[in-house]
Amino acid sequence: MATAPNLISLDEYMRTSYSPDCEYVDGVILERNAGQGKHAYTQSQVLVRLSERLGGKKLLTLVAQRVRVSATRVRVPDVCVIEELEEVIGKPPLLCVEVLSPDDRWSRVNASVSDYQEMGVQCIWVIDPYKSRAWVFECENPPVEVLDGRISSQALRIELNLADLLP
Repeated sequence: MATAPNLISLDEYMRTSYSPDCEYVDGVILERNAGQGKHAYTQSQVLVRLSERLGGKKLLTLVAQRVRVSATRVRVPDVCVIEELEEVIGKPPLLCVEVLSPDDRWSRVNASVSDYQEMGVQCIWVIDPYKSRAWVFECENPPVEVLDGRISSQALRIELNLADLLP
């Protein structure tokens, strides 16, 4: 017989440090898959390349920052781009990036993407460094797989070479 997960309050979650950080979904703490080599490399390349391209704009590129997507949910994207620094992001980021790990499942990824979209995030990138694939979710449009080697964000008016982000 399965046992019910231990529920905690949002306040308790916000006061607690996890290593690596966890997500909070409706009272349940969800562990994120810890980055392995290809994941960590891709995450760092996304951070560096976005920071370089957005340096002239007054935008911040952050790694593993808590984003409060609703009253009962906090997600932790691998990378996000924001306009204003907050301890816990409450305004929709301009871009959220999820880098897949070998153990990630599409059901988890889709739940995160849906939460970001419902919050109002304009663009979400999902990058799989293990299969050298990527998808872009923009506004209400269906997801688009990156087939031309260029991953872009209309909201940020940028385009990056996918190969530069992958090991």
